[in-house]
Amino acid sequence: MPQSPNVFNEHMTNSTMSPGTVGQSLKSPASIRSRSVSDSSVPRRDSLSKTSTPFNKSNKAASQQGTPWETLVVFAINLKQLNVQMNMSNVMGNTTWTTSGLKSQGRLSVGSNRDREISMSVGLGRSQLDSKGGVVGGTIDVNALEMVAHISEHPNQQPSHKIQITMGSTEARVDYMGSSILMGIFSNADLKLQDEWKVNLYNTLDSSITDKSEIFVHGDLKWDIFQVMISRSTTPDLIKIGMKLQEFFTQQFDTSKRALSTWGPVPYLPPKTMTSNLEKSSQEQLLDAAHHRHWPGVLKVVSGSKSRM
Repeated sequence: MPQSPNVFNEHMTNSTMSPGTVGQSLKSPASIRSRSVSDSSVPRRDSLSKTSTPFNKSNKAASQQGTPWETLVVFAINLKQLNVQMNMSNVMGNTTWTTSGLKSQGRLSVGSNRDREISMSVGLGRSQLDSKGGVVGGTIDVNALEMVAHISEHPNQQPSHKIQITMGSTEARVDYMGSSILMGIFSNADLKLQDEWKVNLYNTLDSSITDKSEIFVHGDLKWDIFQVMISRSTTPDLIKIGMKLQEFFTQQFDTSKRALSTWGPVPYLPPKTMTSNLEKSSQEQLLDAAHHRHWPGVLKVVSGSKSRM
C-alpha cells in the first residue's frame, strides 16, 4: 500500500521520459494505413468523377430552368365623393357629375406555371349626371351598382370566367331643345355571365377534324321594373343629339391639338378631308331621319331572329 504511489510515480516518469518512442510506435501504423487508403482511393475518385458527370449535367439543366415563383398583387380603392363641374358651351350648358361611395378591391395572382387567378369587385353608391342650359340636357341617376368578376386559368384545366352585375335603380331623362324626348327607369337588375369551355387541352398530331372545341356562355338576366317613354320625334332627335355631341367633341379635340402644337416644333394641319366626310355623313343621316322609319326595320330583324332556349 505505501509503495503504490512510488510505483505510480515511476510509471509516470517512465512514460514521460519516452514519448518519442511511443509516438513513433503509434504513428507508424497510422501512416501506413493512410498511405494504403490514399493509394487505394485514387481509382475510386476517378470512378466517382466519371459516374457523377450526368448528375452534374442534370443539376445544371435544373438550375437553368429556375425555381418556381408566384406573384400576388392586392389593391383597394375607396373614394368618398367626387364632384365635377363643366361648362360645355351651348351644347350641354352647365354639366355636373357627382359620384359618391366608390369602392373597389382586387387580387391578382400569377405564377411561373402559367397559373392565373384574378378576383375583383367594384361598388358604387350613387352617380348622377345633370345637364342644364343647353341644346342637349337631361339627367342620369344610378344607385347601388355592384360588380364582381373572377378569372381562373390553370394549365391542364379548363378556364373559367364569371361576372355578376347588380344594380339597384337607374333613372334617365333626355331633353332636346327644352322638351323631353326620352324617359326611362330600370330597377333591381341582376346579370350573371359564366362561360364553359370544352377544349382539347393536349394538342396531339393525330387530332382529327371531328375533335371540335366548344365554348358556351351562360347568361341570366333579371329585373323588377323596366319602363321607357318615347315620342314620335325621339328617334330623329336622338340622331341629332349624337351629331351635336360628335361635332362638339371634335371641335374641342381640334382646339386642344392646335393649342398643344404651339409648344412643339410640329405645325398644326387641320384635317380637311375628315370634315368633308363628316358633313356628307351628317347630311345623309338627316335625310334618313326625316322619314321616321327606323323602328320597323328593327322589328323586322327581331321578328326574323331565331334562338335556342
